[in-house]
Amino acid sequence: MAKEFWFNLPVNDLKKSKQFFNEIGFTENPRHIDNDHLGSFFIGDKNVVMMLFSVDTFKGFIAHNVSNTNVGTEVLFNIDAQSKEEVDAMAKTVKNAGGNIYAAPNEKDGWMYAFGFLDPDGHRWSVLYMDMSKMPQ
Repeated sequence: MAKEFWFNLPVNDLKKSKQFFNEIGFTENPRHIDNDHLGSFFIGDKNVVMMLFSVDTFKGFIAHNVSNTNVGTEVLFNIDAQSKEEVDAMAKTVKNAGGNIYAAPNEKDGWMYAFGFLDPDGHRWSVLYMDMSKMPQ
């Protein structure tokens, strides 16, 4: 079956998006670092690949309209954190990079701690710590 996983995102301003994801600590893919037509970043220990394309290029891949993130959410990306402190630190990093925090860091159900943010194109992200010792059985 699948050996790798990557996802593609439409962006309005490639340069701005690349700067944002660099500032929040994503690792830019060295194969595409100087590419003016796309962005590529590795996320997490498994190096999931995120590809960034202009809206027009993205439309060519999907033969469909791009979701309007101002009126709806097409997907929620979750990033695993190892502690509440890591969640809080990432929230500060995202805010300093110009990200829009739509859900401040908070606890949910006594075992999850997370915050949510929007990237420059309105894609929704969550950074989540799960205390498995407190997870309901």
